[in-house]
Amino acid sequence: MSAAVARTAWPRLLAWALALPLLLPALWLASAFATPAPGVWPHLFAQVLPAAVRNTLALLGLIAALSMLVGVGLAWASARYDYPGRRLFDWALVLPMALPGYVVAFVYVGLTDYAGPLQSAWRALGGAPSAFPELRSVPGAALVLSLVLYPYVFLIVRAAFLRQGSAAMDAARSLGHGPLSAFFRAALPMARPAWVAGLSLVLLETLADFGAVSILGVDTLATAIYKTWFGLYSLPAAAQLACAMVALVALVLVLERIGRGRGRHAGPQLMPPPRRPLSGWRGWAVSALALAVVSLGFLVPVAQLLAWSWQSRATLPEVGVPALNTALLAAMAAALVLAIALAFTLLGRRGGGDRIVQAAGFTAGLGYAVPGTVLAVGAMWLLVAAERAMPWLGGLALSSSLVAVLLALSVRFLRVGHEATESAFQSLRPSLLESARVLGVPAGARLRRIVLPLLRPGLVAALLLVIVETVKELPATLMLRPFGWDTLAVRIYGYTTEGLWAQAAWPSLWLCLVGLVPVWWLVRQQR
Repeated sequence: MSAAVARTAWPRLLAWALALPLLLPALWLASAFATPAPGVWPHLFAQVLPAAVRNTLALLGLIAALSMLVGVGLAWASARYDYPGRRLFDWALVLPMALPGYVVAFVYVGLTDYAGPLQSAWRALGGAPSAFPELRSVPGAALVLSLVLYPYVFLIVRAAFLRQGSAAMDAARSLGHGPLSAFFRAALPMARPAWVAGLSLVLLETLADFGAVSILGVDTLATAIYKTWFGLYSLPAAAQLACAMVALVALVLVLERIGRGRGRHAGPQLMPPPRRPLSGWRGWAVSALALAVVSLGFLVPVAQLLAWSWQSRATLPEVGVPALNTALLAAMAAALVLAIALAFTLLGRRGGGDRIVQAAGFTAGLGYAVPGTVLAVGAMWLLVAAERAMPWLGGLALSSSLVAVLLALSVRFLRVGHEATESAFQSLRPSLLESARVLGVPAGARLRRIVLPLLRPGLVAALLLVIVETVKELPATLMLRPFGWDTLAVRIYGYTTEGLWAQAAWPSLWLCLVGLVPVWWLVRQQR
């Protein structure tokens, strides 16, 4: 082997050696078909899967429509018009991202319960209890999840509209199209890569959701996997069902790639056009819509959490141990993800843009699109097989330890850390390092005085994003954690399954506070 071949071979081998353990939890699911579960599948086909598939598809359709309607509409208003309160709403409309879907779900369940304030007021006004809208339904779940998922569309599409310029709209108007027709014929098609990307994120998050649909009593494929494992006590059947979820996720990714096509996010004009003042009733109507969305998605849930916490202030639940467990898990997962992400980034640069090295990093990051329930089953199935194949471990239970949780979380959130790390390295210009080397600055000093100060903001951002995602993650932690080892998310889920809304409010406030960190970072990036 020549020296040149060796220089390209070792980054490739090391990159795929890092990627393989991250791919195994999902790939190993296919081995579950070698373990038949004949006593479970008839029950699944008869009692579980018809409703789960129907509800999953209905949720995907409803949430896609609602997120597109709200996200694209408000993004267009923010990018092209100046309405009352626009500067405030530009960042306030991102705030619902700080709340986990399962927190918003149990807040609204508590508000709309029979003894809740909304239904009590409805009966006081003479309304029949049977006529009150039922939140525990597919439309109710779609509405709740849309309140926290529309910002994915809003953020991406708004950035595309700002870069788009006004040439296409002006051309459409000059051809006789009205404002609405010009928007649908020119502006929206040009922003197709953006809204397709935002919509794909919404659909993937919908498939991955477990907590909100469980609280709202809607059976989906994610809850079916959980019930198969913990209700029917069949890990092989759960793994086989998880394979179907992987296929559905792959379909979403393929449709997203086809939907983007060869479109561009923006036209040749880089500077956004001046915003048109939107005065009178039209401006106030847009402001009222933005206020309603922010209120329903953030202000009302936070206000209710504060009210419940204040009402039970004398008997607030103990959250010290779950908070400590959450911090420990988040720190370990973030450190592991950041180390792997840095390794992939450095190997990519060392390989000089080698496509095989880049493919390893991209493939390892696909776990972000896989639901936590699927990764939990895959990690458990893999580690159980490893324990059986390696009896020399001496009874070390990998599958019932934090190793399983960390494996699933690393696969789930590697892409978050990798993309932030790659962005950080974009600010590292080779000319700076070359100039320092020519001036005789030692390698250690170059690392300390140039590389680390330039990379620090991006690496800190990557660390924060992974920590926040880990803190809010529910299904993987719930299904894989050691017995009795609770985090804040698991404790919240435990309270909500028993209908203890007030007890769940206090730990939920802590999660919301942590969730504001990435929102603050995203708002800074938008400015």
